[in-house]
Amino acid sequence: MMNDYIKVKDNNALLRDQKSNAIVNDSKYEYEKYMRLKKLKENEVNRVKNIENEIDSIKDDVNEIKNLLKTFIEKLQ
Repeated sequence: MMNDYIKVKDNNALLRDQKSNAIVNDSKYEYEKYMRLKKLKENEVNRVKNIENEIDSIKDDVNEIKNLLKTFIEKLQ
């Protein structure tokens, strides 16, 4: 498989795929860096989704409390 790639001049981490002519990064460090950033972004998306779910739940609770208070006030009158 490595035979399908040739080194790019002046950059040892980059290879050119001879079949597709695409540039491929062969740096393990860059790959690990990319994976760390991807994981951080996934965690952030999940965190935001969780916060949104909590907010929705709080809104539902507040609406339920409002309805209970309205019912209570109506019964007092």
